Order: sequence, then structure tokens, then C-alpha cells
Amino acid sequence: MKRALLFIFMTVCVLGMSACSSKDAMPETSDSTSNPVQNTDISNLNGGKIWSEQDIVSMFSLVQETDWEYIDCVLIPDHASDRVGAVLFRNDKEQTSNVAFFDADGYFQQYGTYARMSDEPDFQYLGGGAVTFRLETEDGIIYNYTITISIDDSNVNFKAEDDLPK
Repeated sequence: MKRALLFIFMTVCVLGMSACSSKDAMPETSDSTSNPVQNTDISNLNGGKIWSEQDIVSMFSLVQETDWEYIDCVLIPDHASDRVGAVLFRNDKEQTSNVAFFDADGYFQQYGTYARMSDEPDFQYLGGGAVTFRLETEDGIIYNYTITISIDDSNVNFKAEDDLPK
């Protein structure tokens, strides 16, 4: 048992040190490789992973770049498009508000918008791959912004909606 735990720990450490990330010039979408977070919780009798927000934060910290400021995260309990969690973050260099959608292996797709995040973003998972959070206009108007991810084969699609009056 101790050898198995030691082996898992060493494997995670080695993979963590060799994890790489890529960043596209535009924050609209990007894929990144990261190390999966292992959960050794034996209380899960169905053999699947029990995800926690800390697991998602850990995956984000493995790929987080210096200009990225973590804001919040949510679990994706319905595993829409095989995602397990999402992280809301700000990219100070690009001046964007972003969401990274993580799968169980630590890979993510991100979508960003050139808008200021509200001081109280109220990040929530709505179901079906949709997350929502609050943004603020230059005039100080707070509005909800919803991003939905859908993945078909190798195609990643995002749908963005806001509730600003037209």
C-alpha cells in the first residue's frame, strides 16, 4: 500500500514538473496540457472520481500564467461535454475576463471577452455546459454574461450571451 501511494505521488510530481502549457495570441479559445489531479478517495463506491473545487483550482494552478488572476471556480456535475469544472479568471495583460473549462485529465478550453469583471462576479454553473458571471460596462451597469461550451468530436464551440438591453 505504501509503495503504491509512493509511486502515485512520484508520478504526479514528475508529471507536474513536465506539464506544459500553450497560450494563443487571442484569448478566445486555447487548449492547454496540464497534469491531472489524482483523488484517492476510496469512499466512492461506483469507481468514478469525486471532484471538488480544490481539484479544479489545483488543475488551474498547474497551467496558470503570471498575467492570470484566479477569481472563482465551479464544478460541472453533469459532465457536459466531458468537462468536470470551470475557472473564472482575469487576464491582466490582455484585459479580458475568461473562463477555462477543464476535463478530467486537466486539459482545458478557454473563452474570453474584452470586458471588465464586476467586483462581485457571482460565478455559477447553470447546467448543460453553461456558466454565468457578472460584468460591468464603462458606465457602471452590471450585467450577466453566459458562456456555453459544446464539444462535438474535435470541434469546440462557445456560445456567449449577455442580458444587456438592446
